[in-house]
Amino acid sequence: MTTRDSIEYLGNEIAENGIPSDPTSLSLLASAARDLGVNDVLVDVMVDDHEPENARVRAFARVSTTVSTALRDGFVPRVERELAPAC
Repeated sequence: MTTRDSIEYLGNEIAENGIPSDPTSLSLLASAARDLGVNDVLVDVMVDDHEPENARVRAFARVSTTVSTALRDGFVPRVERELAPAC
């Protein structure tokens, strides 16, 4: 599954079950976002289970949009490169 597919899956999961529903995918998105230089505060709020859920969802929206835009523009985050099979 690519990072873009993961973002779409995670967005649907959050919409149906709330942001705490898939911490693993959220963590992978956070790694990709940090690799892209997304604002650390946004990423930290997104993954911090002590933050209010509505703040985390808003942070997810901004982080996922930034990551998706970067991927559309051709940047491959470190996380995706590390998981790619060696050819």
